[in-house]
Amino acid sequence: MLRSRGFSLLELLIAAALGVVLIAAVVQLFAGSSRGNAALAGQALLQESARHAVALLSRSARNAGYLGCGGWDGLVNGLNGSWRRIVEFDVSRPVEGFDGQGTNWSPEIGSLPTIGGSALAFAGNRIDPDELRAGSDVVVFRRLEAPGRPLARSLSTLLDPVTGRGDDPVVTLDDGFAFEADDFVVISNCRQSALFRIGTIDTIGRVATLSRPSAGGPFGNRAGRSLSRDDRAFGGGTGPEGAGVGRVVTEIYFVARGAGLNNRDETVWSLWRKTGADRPAELVQGVADLQVLFGVDLTPGDGVDAPNRYLPPGRLGADPVRTVHFVATVSSVDAVTADDRVLRRSFAWTVALRNG
Repeated sequence: MLRSRGFSLLELLIAAALGVVLIAAVVQLFAGSSRGNAALAGQALLQESARHAVALLSRSARNAGYLGCGGWDGLVNGLNGSWRRIVEFDVSRPVEGFDGQGTNWSPEIGSLPTIGGSALAFAGNRIDPDELRAGSDVVVFRRLEAPGRPLARSLSTLLDPVTGRGDDPVVTLDDGFAFEADDFVVISNCRQSALFRIGTIDTIGRVATLSRPSAGGPFGNRAGRSLSRDDRAFGGGTGPEGAGVGRVVTEIYFVARGAGLNNRDETVWSLWRKTGADRPAELVQGVADLQVLFGVDLTPGDGVDAPNRYLPPGRLGADPVRTVHFVATVSSVDAVTADDRVLRRSFAWTVALRNG
């Protein structure tokens, strides 16, 4: 008869050691797999954030400077404030930038609609400079919203000698009509253009009259100011001839603190945009930095509309801007690499201005 015997102490110790090694290997395998999955998810999120940032900035840059058929040469400011005091509607500058230098910017961002800045309109919707990412650039693009509304008839700009007022623009009324009282708009044709603020909108049949009453303050219409430098009509003797009205769109892009913290209790930086007089809106989380260079045409009279030097925003002069070069640094927000670092990558691209 065979006797049964148990394991010896040595055998038990060897089995336990092998079990510990096996469990450690399985745990390490799952940990590595989990970290690898997190890294892949982070890469995908990083790519997605970059794609959105590139698309938004590129679209605004390409459309900057669009003023209908008008252009800037005959541009009239019909408001009381100088162009610098009405920065949200300063269509005299299609693009503008502010070079982040540590905790300062060149030129100073006080000319932007910031808390404590010199821009006076819409105080509740200003940018908080304390929330901006130090060293990151700020870029501004301005244009008219397309499509605008064509004039229903020619507009005479001759002022009445008694009231000091000219005629109010009359535009066509259809399903695309979206003007509202207090909109800032530009009337333009292929010879001239002018900025003014809509007062009331009176509709009769298929046309709408956009009144432009005079008012005080930098954002009010200037009394006795013609919409033309030389009192030429918008349109001609046979009709409006391509003249129209479009809403001003100003888009300010900047990097600032995002909503909440990441899973390491660190600040999340995001790409933000302030459009016109609206509140700033968070667009893309994970954008940690934005750098901008302007491709400037230093010889605009040579018949070649191309940049021959790239300058930072602080050195931008009066020479026309033909392209904008962006470098956006994007992070994965939460995912980390094997050595516990946040995933981060810089994306560079250049956009040509269609209306430069």
